[in-house]
Amino acid sequence: MASISSPGIGSGLDVSGIVSKLTALERQPLVQLQKTASSVQSRLSLFGQVKSQLSTLEDAALKLGSADGWTGMTVSSSNPAAISATAVPGSSAADFSVEVTGLAKKQVTVVAPAQLGNGSLMLQQGSWATGAFVSAGGAGVMITIDDSANTLASIAAKINSSGGGVEAMVVQAAEGERLVLRSTQTGAASGFNVSLTSAIGGQGQEDADLSFAALPPAQPAQDARFLVDGLEFTSSSNTVSDALPGVSLKLTQVTTTPVEIKLEQDKEAVKKSIQALVDAYNTVNSTLANAMKYNSDTKSAAPLQGDSAAVGLQNTLRGLIRTELVGQPFERLQDLGISLQLSGSLAVNSSKLDAALDRPVDLKQFFASSTAGQPRGFGLQVADFVKGALSSDGRVTVRTEALQAGMKRNSTDQDRVNARAERVQARLLEVYNAMDSKVGKLNAINSYVSQQLSSLK
Repeated sequence: MASISSPGIGSGLDVSGIVSKLTALERQPLVQLQKTASSVQSRLSLFGQVKSQLSTLEDAALKLGSADGWTGMTVSSSNPAAISATAVPGSSAADFSVEVTGLAKKQVTVVAPAQLGNGSLMLQQGSWATGAFVSAGGAGVMITIDDSANTLASIAAKINSSGGGVEAMVVQAAEGERLVLRSTQTGAASGFNVSLTSAIGGQGQEDADLSFAALPPAQPAQDARFLVDGLEFTSSSNTVSDALPGVSLKLTQVTTTPVEIKLEQDKEAVKKSIQALVDAYNTVNSTLANAMKYNSDTKSAAPLQGDSAAVGLQNTLRGLIRTELVGQPFERLQDLGISLQLSGSLAVNSSKLDAALDRPVDLKQFFASSTAGQPRGFGLQVADFVKGALSSDGRVTVRTEALQAGMKRNSTDQDRVNARAERVQARLLEVYNAMDSKVGKLNAINSYVSQQLSSLK
């Protein structure tokens, strides 16, 4: 770029000021271009918001339109202190009557110190269901005992680390310390027998036949026993998941009267899903309405006023809300207590929606129907529309891409104006610098001539 160290020093003109103002005139188109860029950026930002909000609306619609959105179930018990229950997703509504006649228990065997001496202790898995021990087979687990080195606590530790299906602890009973052995699992098949070869009471006499089998367990292992609608069941655990379809039971008390178990649709979960759909729609509606309004007080238009894509999107969404599923038990959103307001937003009548929630099959049909020959469910229709609007050739995507292309052209135009202004500035400086130099020389000659004329006087 042409320049001189001090423009105007020769002529006395404000060359810098003149060039700056002329260059500013060249950059004047930037004002409108920057204003346009700001407007386009505002519209792009709004369409970005709308796109994100539509995705949220699609998610909410798909949840109600898919089978997974209706798998939530709740289960209640008329006596939760005796029987509690949890529902399995995908189960069906049902009622059951349950009675508990016995709880599953672990075997408990109590051993006194006098019964333990030098020798070995064997734990054998099996059952006491018949009153006598029946082995389950297997070699059993052998524990070595040395009464001079082992305490009840150390014997208990050996049993606990043996993996023999038995847990041991030392308790302080009225008669003194006792070794209490318990099966690690409940159920009749989780019993065990304890046998040993030892010198009893320090007498030094071996009795290879001494066996605790002669001593019945303090508490035999047993299965839980219960009735469901009069049918008898047993379970090795007090947590039962295979007796009732869709329900897991936890038995905690023997009952004296039947306990009613009720399995039904999770109304609160469905209600939250419907409210999420309403909220998502209202968010999109509010964004579009605010972006398209005209302020008569300030006489200013919002960024998307008159934007064909925004207008079309708003009209289609409001049209969807008025959708009628002719022939369905529920035909319109209004039948569920969801009504369209003058502002275009949705309002929910909780009492009416609660009444609709009492008809879960009909409600699911309204949102998720995909049966041939029937109107497509409302949730699926909304999801289909949003998917189309956000697709590569959908109105939101097409409009966004058009605005982005406009921003790119605007940026190119601004670069072009700036480049032209810089060229003009360089040319002006070159011209004014040359003129300034010539005027400076003329001024110098004029000064010299003036001095010579003065000396002749």
